[in-house]
Amino acid sequence: MPYLLSINYSDAQYHLIIGRKGKSVDITIEFKPIDFHHLMGLGKLKDLRIATQNRESVYFGILNGTITYPSICKSRYIGQIENRFTPLSYIEQIFDSNKLIFRYNEKQNQFSLIETDYLLSTAFSGNDIYIFIKKKETVGRFFCRSFFPKEKKDYTIGQPQYTLLFKEKITVSTGEKVIQYDRLTPKSDSAKISLQENPKK
Repeated sequence: MPYLLSINYSDAQYHLIIGRKGKSVDITIEFKPIDFHHLMGLGKLKDLRIATQNRESVYFGILNGTITYPSICKSRYIGQIENRFTPLSYIEQIFDSNKLIFRYNEKQNQFSLIETDYLLSTAFSGNDIYIFIKKKETVGRFFCRSFFPKEKKDYTIGQPQYTLLFKEKITVSTGEKVIQYDRLTPKSDSAKISLQENPKK
């Protein structure tokens, strides 16, 4: 799976509004180079230097090819994380889809070491993918804390479910914004906006 090691996932952000019982929450999910190390689970490769190496340098090493897939596969622990590689290479497409978000209730998963605020569950190649997102110090900003395919445990059990109300994709390098989902703007208003943007000649 060498294609995984050439992705640049840090140029996108997603602004979402989710709601439950009349209350809404604004969430902006950022993808930073420093977070990629944990998403791949590289800390589990205890017999390789990459496990404790500077996380940001690992990300750029993967991008420029100095850290390769064959070199990672030398670890005897590779089987613990290899099932993440394919879905992680599609993380942008996963976030582009309009799936439901579940609020994470720590009491329901008291035996888990994952510190998180929300859980995104989405189908991928016949299995569910779990993406745990955590608040940053900046209000409304979140990052992906953990990422892995569902195995035996169903982390969504007992979790209050939120409804997706709005989703906007932001390209960081250009500032371009694309609304991917909108249940907040009435259809009549959406039509007016569309006509204003594309007037008849």
